[in-house]
Amino acid sequence: MAYIALGTLGFLIIHTFDFISLKRIPFLKPATWLVGSSLLVYSVVTVSLGPDRLAIPVWSIWLGWLLLSASLLLLVYSLFLNLPFIRTYIARGVGDKLVKTGLYALVRHPGVYGFTLVMLALFLITGSSLLLVAAPIWIALDILLVMAQDRFVFGRMFSGYEQYQRETPMLIPNGRSLPGFINGMRPKNQGAKKEERKMSEVSELFREGRYDELWQRCCGFIDLSIGDFMRIQRRLLLEQLELLSRCELGQRVMNGTRPRSAEELRELVPLTTYTDYAPYLLKRRMDALPRKPILWQCTSGKSSEYPYRWVPVTARTLDEIEPLIFALLFFSSCTKRGEIKLRGGEKALYGMAPPPYATGTMTRVFPHELFDVLPPVEASEEMSFEDRIRSGFRMGLSKGLDICIAMSSVTVAIGERLGRNGKQRRSIRALLREPRATLRLARGLIKSKLAGRPLMPRDIWPLKSLITFGMDGSVYREKIKEMWGRYPLDFHGCTEALILAMQTWDYQGMTFIPNLNFFEFIPEEESIKSRQDATYQPSTLLLDEVKPGNYELVITSLHGGPFVRYRTGHLIKITALRNEQLDIDIPQMTFLTRIDDQIDIAGFTRLSEKVIWGAIENTGLQYEDWTVRKEVREKPVLHLYIELKENGHVTADQVSAMVHEEIKKLDTSYTELEAFTGLKPLEVTLLPHNAFTTYALKQRAAGAELAHLKPPHIGPSDATIDFLVNTARKVTARTEKRVEA
Repeated sequence: MAYIALGTLGFLIIHTFDFISLKRIPFLKPATWLVGSSLLVYSVVTVSLGPDRLAIPVWSIWLGWLLLSASLLLLVYSLFLNLPFIRTYIARGVGDKLVKTGLYALVRHPGVYGFTLVMLALFLITGSSLLLVAAPIWIALDILLVMAQDRFVFGRMFSGYEQYQRETPMLIPNGRSLPGFINGMRPKNQGAKKEERKMSEVSELFREGRYDELWQRCCGFIDLSIGDFMRIQRRLLLEQLELLSRCELGQRVMNGTRPRSAEELRELVPLTTYTDYAPYLLKRRMDALPRKPILWQCTSGKSSEYPYRWVPVTARTLDEIEPLIFALLFFSSCTKRGEIKLRGGEKALYGMAPPPYATGTMTRVFPHELFDVLPPVEASEEMSFEDRIRSGFRMGLSKGLDICIAMSSVTVAIGERLGRNGKQRRSIRALLREPRATLRLARGLIKSKLAGRPLMPRDIWPLKSLITFGMDGSVYREKIKEMWGRYPLDFHGCTEALILAMQTWDYQGMTFIPNLNFFEFIPEEESIKSRQDATYQPSTLLLDEVKPGNYELVITSLHGGPFVRYRTGHLIKITALRNEQLDIDIPQMTFLTRIDDQIDIAGFTRLSEKVIWGAIENTGLQYEDWTVRKEVREKPVLHLYIELKENGHVTADQVSAMVHEEIKKLDTSYTELEAFTGLKPLEVTLLPHNAFTTYALKQRAAGAELAHLKPPHIGPSDATIDFLVNTARKVTARTEKRVEA
C-alpha cells in the first residue's frame, strides 16, 4: 500500500505543475514535472511487478502487450507531441497558445484515456492483484485532478478556455467533436494540402459553416466580464515582461529592473515615447527586440527628426489580428449577438493605406481567399494608393460591391467623386462599355433622379458591410450614412498598437480588445500637467479602475512587441463603464483627438509643430507668433491663427494659400491628401495687433511662469483662442481710442 500512496503523491506533485507555471518560478517547473513523474512511474512499475498475482491466460498477455504499445503511443502523443514540449514542460510560464487540435479537438483531456489504457494493459500482462487495487485509485484521482484543473486553473492559464469548454467535451467525445477530430486527422491530397496552407483555423471554421464556434472565436471578447478581461491582460503582460527582461531593448527601457506584475511595472518603469525606441527601431535592430518580427510597418514621424516611425510586428501578433478582422466583418453586418450574415464570395473593396502602413498590414491577414477582393490583393500591392481605389471602384461598378473597408476620408471621397459633374461624368461614360456597369449605373441614376439629388454609392451598391478607420471617423459619420445608406462600423488603432477597440452592431461606443496590448489610462488633468512639466510622471489607471471621463491612452505591447508603457498621444473618452443595451461588461470608449505635438488630418498625415513652423517661415511672411489646431466641422480643418507684423498688406486667404503650398513641399502625405480627396484643410485667421503681447500680459498678471506666457503652438484651448481673437481685439481697440484721445 505504501507504493500506492507514493504514486498518489506523484500525481499530486505533477498537478502542482500548473500552479508553478502560473507563478513563473525559474527551474521549478521542469523539476516538479520530473519528480512527480518519476514517483508515479516508479510506483506503477513496482506495483505491477509485485509478488501477488492472479492467473492470467496467455492470450491476455499478448493482448496486453499490444494494448500497452498503443496506449503508450496515445499517452506520449497527447502529452508530449500534441502539445509544444518546450513551452509546456521546460520554459517558464504557461504555453504560448491553447491547443485545440489533434486529440484535443476530440476531448479536452485525452491523457486520461492514455493513462487508463496503460493501467489496463499492465494488468493484462502482469495480473498483479495490487495493481487491481491501485489502478482504480489512480485513475479516479487523475479524473478528479483534471476536473479541478479544468474548473479552477486552465481558465487562468489560457485565453479562450471558456469558449473551448463550450466547444469540446471534457472526457467523452460527442457528435460535435468527433467530426471535427476526424476532419483534422484526415489526410488530404496535394491540392488540398496546398489550399490548407493558405487557410487558417478561423478561415476553415468560416468555410465549413461552423458559425457558432466562429462567433465565439472572433467575437467572444465582448462576452468577457471586466474581471475576465483583466485576467487576460495580466497573464499576457507577465509573458511579455519575461520576454522584455531577456532582450536589450527591454533592459534599456525598463532601466534594468525586472517587474513581475502590473503594479511593479507601473511603479518601476517610467512612461515612454517613440524617442526612447528610435535608436533601435529606426535601424530595425531585430537582435535587440523581445521577439523577432515577421514584418515592419510604419507611420509618418516627426519630419525634422525622422520621416517615418518604424514598428515591428511579430507572427503571434498577426495570428491574434486575424480573428479581429472577422469580428469587424461580423459586427458590421449583423443586427444581434451571434448572427453571421456573410457567407463567402462577397465582393469587397479594401480602401485602406497599403503596406508598409499599419492598415496595409491588415491586408496580409484579411481572408482574401474567402472573399472577392477588388482589386485582388496581389495586384493591388503593385499599384499606387489612388490607382488601387480607382481600379476597385471600376471593378465594383462591373461586378458589384458587398463590403467596403476604407479610411473615412476615402469613403467620403468616393461618394463625392461619384456625384461630381464634368470630368468625372466623362470617366463614367467610358465605363458604359461594360454592360453590367451600364445597368448598375442606370438603376442608380434613376434612383437619384427620383430622389432629386446627385448620384450616391447607396444608389448603386446595397452594401452588407461598411467598415471605416481614421481619426476623423466621427466627423464623417453622418455624411457617410447619407452617401452609402448605412452607418460605418468604426474601429480605433494606431501603428504602434494596431487594433485597440472596435464598435459593435449598435455603432456606438467602442469595446477594448484584451489580447493585443496592455492598457493604462492617464487622466486628462495628469496628462496636461505632465506635458507642461517634462519632469512630472503622471499616475495611471487600469481599465477596471477608470470612471467616465477623458484619458490619454498608454499601451504595453504584448506577444513580443517593443513598447513598454508607451504614450500613444491619443485622448480618448470613456463614455460608460459597460454597454447596457448589448450587455457588454467592458468600458466603452470614443476617440477625441491627439494631444501630443502632432495634428492628424483625415488619417492621411500627421503634421508636427516643426513642419508647420517651417512652412510659415518659408513663406517669407513677417509675423509675431502663431498657434494652430484641428477643428471639427463638416470636414476637418487645420486652423492657423497668426499675428502678422504688417496687418492690412496681405489677406487671410493669401496667407492660407502660401502656407498650404509650403506644407506640401515639406510633407508628401499632405500633398497626397489634396491629390486624392481634394481636401485643402488649411484655414487662416489673422489675429489683431498685439494679440500675443496682450495674452502674455494676462498670463503674467495671473502669476504664470515664463514658460507659460505664450500659448502652445499646437492645440490651444477654446479659452485661449477666444482671448486671442476677441479679447485682444477689444483691448487693442480701447488702447487705440486712448491714444487718439
